[in-house]
Amino acid sequence: MSLSAKKALFRLDAGKQYGLGHLMRSMALADALSKQAIECTFAVKHIHDQHAIKPHYLLVIKSELEFLSLAEHYNIIIIDHYEYASELFYQLSKLMHSALIVIDDEANRGQLYADMIVNSLKQANLSVYKQQSPKAQLLLGWDYVLLGKHFAEQKMMAYKQRQSIIINFGGADVTNLTLPVLQQIKKTLLSEFTIIVVTGAACQQHLAIEAYCQQQSFDYHHDVKNMALLLSRGALAIAAAGSSIFELAYCGVPSVLAVVADNQLLSCQEQQQYGWCTMVDCRRGDHSSEQATALLDKAQQMIHSGQLESYSKMARSLINGRGAERVAIEINQLCN
Repeated sequence: MSLSAKKALFRLDAGKQYGLGHLMRSMALADALSKQAIECTFAVKHIHDQHAIKPHYLLVIKSELEFLSLAEHYNIIIIDHYEYASELFYQLSKLMHSALIVIDDEANRGQLYADMIVNSLKQANLSVYKQQSPKAQLLLGWDYVLLGKHFAEQKMMAYKQRQSIIINFGGADVTNLTLPVLQQIKKTLLSEFTIIVVTGAACQQHLAIEAYCQQQSFDYHHDVKNMALLLSRGALAIAAAGSSIFELAYCGVPSVLAVVADNQLLSCQEQQQYGWCTMVDCRRGDHSSEQATALLDKAQQMIHSGQLESYSKMARSLINGRGAERVAIEINQLCN
């Protein structure tokens, strides 16, 4: 493969039952890189849907050794994969013609040997990055949130017109919270709203959830391709606190966020400081009924506060939606 044209190779953590947040933000970046005339290819061991990365290219690999061999033929290597640590980053850094870009969340993997680090936390640990990766260009904070193109294109409904509660526990609903929340929702203030339920492509309980939604006359959506359209109608959301936290903020949806993985905690705590959202720690997957009650209690408290519209305005002020474009421009300039 010739290196005369710019080509980016993504190593993505996106298995059959997890990692859809990685996929969404990497796809946002790939779409933006395409506008910079950079061809993008995704390398994965597993993926929930082989069509999910279109119009970009997909390579299914068997090992990291295979990935290292592939990487020699690309100008730009982009890693969005939690299992990558210092040794693998070191090997990638030795490729003569490639720039190494790392999308990171927690600054806890040691030396990254990167040419560029992207972390959308406003309070990302600058001192750790400077110590462990002193040569890296740092793109840190909300200006670099990787949101898909649908969000920038979506016209938002005026908040006073919003009558919907969004229930969405991520691409896989790894702690199986959707059904317990739905089973309790009729007993709460939320029943006065239109209930929109969203499940992702990797949700194993989606058939049972769909059947329950039909029984209760909830508005059900599975494997949604344009979340911006649904979120733009949301008066409030109960959602997993993954990458969707930035989507919710951009769309101005006051939210109760379920922290279901360790890497979600920092961004959730950071956003909670601004008042538009609150969180429940749901990392223990064996207490779904109690966690559902806690989530619904917090949602009712937000409704009782009478502050939902002001929460929405605060959320909308935080994320401008141009992060993927900014990162793509910086990557393009890095490789000139």
